[in-house]
Amino acid sequence: MHSHGNGHSHAEHFDTHNRAFAIAVFLNLGFVIIEAVYGVLSGSLALLADAGHNLSDVLGLLMAWVASWLASRKATDRNTYGLKKTTILAALFNALFLIAAVGGIAWEAIRRFNDP
Repeated sequence: MHSHGNGHSHAEHFDTHNRAFAIAVFLNLGFVIIEAVYGVLSGSLALLADAGHNLSDVLGLLMAWVASWLASRKATDRNTYGLKKTTILAALFNALFLIAAVGGIAWEAIRRFNDP
């Protein structure tokens, strides 16, 4: 991590984020599994849609976690500003995953209009 020369460091800040990311991923993944199982058992599109939404949250959290780790790496001769832009790319890919999830949910909803 880095220091500002005044005794201020970001090392502990990053470790705290690691724990927060791990807890958030674990809890959301638990909700995904429960909602998906009960959604399939009950035939509920609402539960399956929410499970898909929560799964996209898990993927977004994982991408943000990796991007945060990459952004905290030191600059090199090749990457003179480090890998700080990975956080922007993670946000872009998260948006694309959400669009794909909406497309899948919409497809299933339209299909159910024809065969409820």
